[in-house]
Amino acid sequence: MLLIDVPVGLISGQVIADAGRNMLRSGNREQYLFLRTVTIIFAFCFITPIVVYFFTGWPAWETNYFFRQIDDIKNTPWLALVCGICVVAMTLIPTLLGLISGRALIRKGKERSLRACYIGLGVLILIIVILSREATFNVAATWIDYQNGNTFSFFESPFFIYWLALTVVFWGSLLIFFLWIRKRDRGV
Repeated sequence: MLLIDVPVGLISGQVIADAGRNMLRSGNREQYLFLRTVTIIFAFCFITPIVVYFFTGWPAWETNYFFRQIDDIKNTPWLALVCGICVVAMTLIPTLLGLISGRALIRKGKERSLRACYIGLGVLILIIVILSREATFNVAATWIDYQNGNTFSFFESPFFIYWLALTVVFWGSLLIFFLWIRKRDRGV
């Protein structure tokens, strides 16, 4: 859901910054470019595909049933293009902003603040899910289906298994990236 995709991107960028804190502290431009490249690759390979998968199958659910016009995406090529660009931007830009904000905090010697920030964003995600639980756990592909109550329970459908698998892949890949960058960072 796009409401949590932005904080997830911020968390990802900040975690990558935290993993490469010695590289960022060094002020070496090549090290920063390496971390920025890793961040972009992570966003495109592990965040964007998940958002695209859910957006193409359940666009109204992915947008938290905020607006009716999302139902028109399948019949309007220009709207599909604009939405596609927005989906990529909503995964790449927050992830890069997470790296940039993490870099700023690390260069000021505020690693604890950085960790508090990404943990706080994780708590924010939980709050968003709790506050939007009606929309989160009752899935409909279209806004009209949701408004008419033609939903299926998140937990009583294969949708839950797909979501769970993709969630495990995402957080697992972030952990693997963190450990890989930490190992490389220790040599700096």
